[in-house]
Amino acid sequence: MGTEAITSALRLELRPGEWVLWDARPYRFESLEKDRARIREATTGELREVTVAELRALPYLPAAELDARVDLQRTIDPNEWSLAEKREAAVKEALAGEGPTKERMRAAAVALGMSPRAVYRLAARYRVSAQTTSLLPRRRGPNKKRRRLGDIREQVIDEAIERRYLVRPRTPMEEVYRNVKQRCRDLSLPAPARGSVLSRIRALDARHVARRRLGSKAAQAIARSTPGELEASNALELIQMDHTLADVIIVDSLHRRPIGRPWLSLTIDVATRCVLGANVALEAPSALAVALCMEHGCLPKNRSGLLVSSDVPWTMFGLPKQLLVDNGPDFHGMALARGCSEYGITLSHRPVRQPHFGGHIERLIGTMMGRVHLLPGTTDASPSARGGYDSEKTAVMSLSEFAHWLCLEIAGEYHQDTHRMLGIAPAAAWAASIASGVTPVVPADPTRFLISFLPVTRRRLQRNGLFFEKIRYWSDILPTIAQPRESLIVRYDPRDLSHVFVMGKDKRYHSIPYANVTRPPISLGELRHIHALLRSESKAHIDENMLFATYDKQQQIIATATTTTKAARRRAEAARRLKKEPEPLVSSIDFSKEAASLPMEIWNNPP
Repeated sequence: MGTEAITSALRLELRPGEWVLWDARPYRFESLEKDRARIREATTGELREVTVAELRALPYLPAAELDARVDLQRTIDPNEWSLAEKREAAVKEALAGEGPTKERMRAAAVALGMSPRAVYRLAARYRVSAQTTSLLPRRRGPNKKRRRLGDIREQVIDEAIERRYLVRPRTPMEEVYRNVKQRCRDLSLPAPARGSVLSRIRALDARHVARRRLGSKAAQAIARSTPGELEASNALELIQMDHTLADVIIVDSLHRRPIGRPWLSLTIDVATRCVLGANVALEAPSALAVALCMEHGCLPKNRSGLLVSSDVPWTMFGLPKQLLVDNGPDFHGMALARGCSEYGITLSHRPVRQPHFGGHIERLIGTMMGRVHLLPGTTDASPSARGGYDSEKTAVMSLSEFAHWLCLEIAGEYHQDTHRMLGIAPAAAWAASIASGVTPVVPADPTRFLISFLPVTRRRLQRNGLFFEKIRYWSDILPTIAQPRESLIVRYDPRDLSHVFVMGKDKRYHSIPYANVTRPPISLGELRHIHALLRSESKAHIDENMLFATYDKQQQIIATATTTTKAARRRAEAARRLKKEPEPLVSSIDFSKEAASLPMEIWNNPP
């Protein structure tokens, strides 16, 4: 029996005959030419040529369910997620393996320790959408993850674990339970059950426990993953990602004064040596930088609003089968691990202290830095190599100019030059791989793809709106998706807090803007800098007006000052990147006054 084709609601397969949406209408995908697709209208047979960025997948699942699955990636218990991954491996083998279906299902049942009928049910769920979340265990009854012991007893358990269990020399779990019972007796509280205490200990991260109880070497042995052989024969089979501090000083775009070195994130396709994606930022690497680099690599580059973009064709894109990264904290976040699993990407980490496993990306970074060393304002590879060259005095490029130069360097130079190891140019190797039958896959919904990697928090809805970092957010849709005092899941982009994404009772994410829409966009880093500044001035009460008044004063100082510190100029440059040219307002409203809550923005609990 042949291999069964499996589809995912998150992935858009660009293969002939696949159904796609363009302009909200169904089309059959015909062929791919670089970053342009030929599609045929379903009823009239009309043939069109459009960019891949305009295509969307057919809605296999409701948008509300997809948004709910995005949240599951953050909240699901690690043991349940591991079980779902084990099920996914067995179900994939059962659906795609050789031999009679009945025999393959029976083999999967033995591997999973369940009946063949249960495996058939799992396979049916996986056929609807090939996602890890499709195979999470479904249980009835109360939420077992919810803790019911109360804040005081939970604090007693946490303190006992910290002081009695995560220590050297090691102590048994029973000693923790005895300490909890004694502390509860002293506080005149009923002692929790032994199983409740032990279950919280067993739920701890194994690497953290090993580091605290056994030492760093034992923790490394537990954390080490095996990425397998670093060989790839086709495009998008294996990519590597890493960050580096670029060896060049950049200037702010307004006063043209030095603000420091930017961070550069790159991904390389191992088989073709093509640069799949890049990201340039002033901020140090984080989970957001990883997400932005993934977004840039997986989606076509001819979209609007990209920092790293140019007129030179950069036609490499697609979801990879495997992503290999180092052991930095930005690569060990839960969002990255579960996001990759959900989109069918195998995430692997390099073995510790074995840098040759990341040789391809390291050589690419070295190549790019060699080109950067020819730019004005370069810091070169070291102070000795730089000699008496004044990098800050000769710096001339802003962040956006450096990003534009980088795009030209990658797409116009690196991709077109013959690669010493390949014998042909990376662009030619990519084209040959696609011509051989490799089918690029893109995220079905680019917005949801990025949201799945954004930071998440919870906020309680107030009668006059939603508050995050002391800023009020409001939209007319809020009363329809939630009730006052309801705790809501909020996701935010640290680069721009002018709006947040709120999940409502319809299980969909909604963009909620500032209540006062005349406020300027502000980043989380700028906002926390202002918080610290006001606290240092002994401001006991900090509200939204005070925050933005301080922000405006800082912008005025920076705009009129003849000299400023590098840190201030970096904050100013980040702010300018968020700003857009304002539309001329013709209105009788005095926007200089604080916006009062309107009657429809304040509502009471329904009867």
